[in-house]
Amino acid sequence: MEKNILNLKEACHYTGFSKSHLYKLTHYRKIIHYKPNGKNIFFKKSDLEAYMLRGKREAKPVLDMEEKAANYILDKGFEE
Repeated sequence: MEKNILNLKEACHYTGFSKSHLYKLTHYRKIIHYKPNGKNIFFKKSDLEAYMLRGKREAKPVLDMEEKAANYILDKGFEE
């Protein structure tokens, strides 16, 4: 049976984040967490995954990057 609710130590192991980083994220309310008794912190795996996968950046083909670099040099001129 796979756990869906993780304590702080398990969440650190699952995400690779340090305890201090997770504490900081919870303090600034950057990540969803639960404190049912006001002391222990718990996380849903799905909430951790959603946090880690936010800010998606699409990969750009290398040719596009090379073309943009060449155009930049042509537009700005190469100054030495």
